[in-house]
Amino acid sequence: MDDLLRARLQITEGAALRIKALRMAMSVIDAFNRTFTGQSFFALREVENILIRLDGRQGRDLIQMLLDENGGTPVTPHGLENIPKTGPTIIASTHPVGTFDFVAHAAALMDHRTDIKVVANREAERFLGEDTIIPVDVDKNNRTQRARATQHEMKAHLETGGALLIFGSGRVPFEDKNGYLVEPEWRSGTTRVSAACNVEIVPASANMRNSRHYYRTRNIARFLSGGNEGFARTVASLRYASELFAKLGQKHDVFYGAPLPPGTPPEQIKEAAETLAPGLYRPAPV
Repeated sequence: MDDLLRARLQITEGAALRIKALRMAMSVIDAFNRTFTGQSFFALREVENILIRLDGRQGRDLIQMLLDENGGTPVTPHGLENIPKTGPTIIASTHPVGTFDFVAHAAALMDHRTDIKVVANREAERFLGEDTIIPVDVDKNNRTQRARATQHEMKAHLETGGALLIFGSGRVPFEDKNGYLVEPEWRSGTTRVSAACNVEIVPASANMRNSRHYYRTRNIARFLSGGNEGFARTVASLRYASELFAKLGQKHDVFYGAPLPPGTPPEQIKEAAETLAPGLYRPAPV
């Protein structure tokens, strides 16, 4: 668990006291929340328990174990026919909730494309396994480092006929005053790699959102930091585990749209992906 906190908050190895103080604060908040609401806020104890049960599982085994929790978590894919069963494929998805986004897509795709790899922060590698992830290194401002090396790995996987899952913005959206999600602008990596490899792009989106506690936490952190969105996002990310557990045992839908041409600009891919989830990013069509 300490390694997770270090990776999420980018705390150095030597800052043991800082980690200890953070764990204490999270435990106190969890205990208070459990007493008055019956639920954990950060789910620190629950995370540690499930890490013990996972016992080194990675990739498909890990995903299946999570999906079996709480009586089972059915994920229904829509538009799976838009994803070829073989050959190079790029799936470019929205990132509505965080960690569970990959779990939902993996549940929908792991039998359809056993060769799928996700482009994700390096902290996920210890759980998903090096055969399932193309790791991305980011700095404290969420700027991608070693971008050329990451794109080289993406191209290499596509050139061997593999499938790639990419979260276009790489960041979880906030909620606007009308209750719709607002994703940050999508990065250009998907566009460049698809053009270089001449591979179509399948827009995708899971139709789900985080709890009101997540958005309140993010809004409070943004206010207290004087409008620092990066700080707000980092503080709210400490709830990812709790948000993930809340989604286990529920039904979820994942959508895949018609393929877009290689080199489609990021804003067009983003628009196509967001439109797939009615009522999530904008009002549903009447």
